[in-house]
Amino acid sequence: MTDEPKMGTESAAEGSVSHLYGNRARLKPRALSLLSATTWAADLSPCLARPYLVKGWLDQSALSVLYGPSNSGKSFLALDLAHHVAKGRSWGNRRVNKGRVLYIAAEGGGGFANRVAALDDPEFFVLSVPITLTGTDSAAGPLTEVLQHLSAVGGAGFDMIVIDTMARVMGGRDENAAPDIADLVRNLDLIRRVTGAHVMLVHHTGKDTGRGARGHSSLRAAIDTEIELSRDDLGQITAEVTKQRDGPTGYRFCYQLRQVELGLDQDGDPVTTCLVDPAVPAEAGRAGVSEAARKALSLLNRLIEDRGEIHRKPQYPSHAGVSFDLWRDACMAEGELSASENRDTRKRAFNRCREELETAREIVVRDDLVWVVQ
Repeated sequence: MTDEPKMGTESAAEGSVSHLYGNRARLKPRALSLLSATTWAADLSPCLARPYLVKGWLDQSALSVLYGPSNSGKSFLALDLAHHVAKGRSWGNRRVNKGRVLYIAAEGGGGFANRVAALDDPEFFVLSVPITLTGTDSAAGPLTEVLQHLSAVGGAGFDMIVIDTMARVMGGRDENAAPDIADLVRNLDLIRRVTGAHVMLVHHTGKDTGRGARGHSSLRAAIDTEIELSRDDLGQITAEVTKQRDGPTGYRFCYQLRQVELGLDQDGDPVTTCLVDPAVPAEAGRAGVSEAARKALSLLNRLIEDRGEIHRKPQYPSHAGVSFDLWRDACMAEGELSASENRDTRKRAFNRCREELETAREIVVRDDLVWVVQ
């Protein structure tokens, strides 16, 4: 009796697994397809080139949700992102790959046209009609036909599709019902699969802003990227990456809405809209941090500049960090954060600074490493 080769044999462990794929004639087509997609783990290579639209924020062919409470500038930020991708301009000091963009203004109205008119020579398409992306009358199929037609005429496919807002494309379905969210996600996946575009949903928080985006939790499970907006009492808005399926979270972009005048109406009164105005670094979230904490942050920046290393793990930020112990020892050196000669007093001073900086989301501490949030 001849022994049949099995998975996990010595020859397989050595990488000689080609015999496992032989004699396929008895397999049905579906099983054959699954077999063809099965790979020996040791043969896999790392994917070092990450395809992105906005590095660290938006990946190509992904699904994202940008959400926040009312009057937090959601649509203005989504429009700003779309504009930068369409122009190929860096956004928030992050690299951008130029792409073709469609902005679906499902809420429509003259206000949106004014927002677009305020931009510098916009280069993207706008679909300004209500559409439904759920149920039997979903517009996902016709929309992909339109996009394919525009791609054929323009000689290039679409790279980003913004849907503003999710509520207006639900077609009366329930955001809190898992089957209805699953239906929406299926239609969005159809659009992504046919076009290869990144699809961004503009969405709202619920009544309890601390519980995240409104609706069923299955939406968050289905998306690749989540961007949360929050607004302080001074009108500064912070966008933060709070979920990234295959990358670090914690990236922030701080901005205010700057009012601009478009012209005069029929009565001679000014017509205005807003543009996203990025905050300068000194304003980007450091108000309210003590002088000692700012000094600890400055020490950390110097250490990263001199001795920082990039630690390549999916759960770590993609920029350089340093050993937490190295930073702590530098901060606890005589006279840095406390004039006391007592080591316990210096340690307490350092711990207060660390807590302040983490609360203000200025630093990220993971395992035995620390990074400055970028």
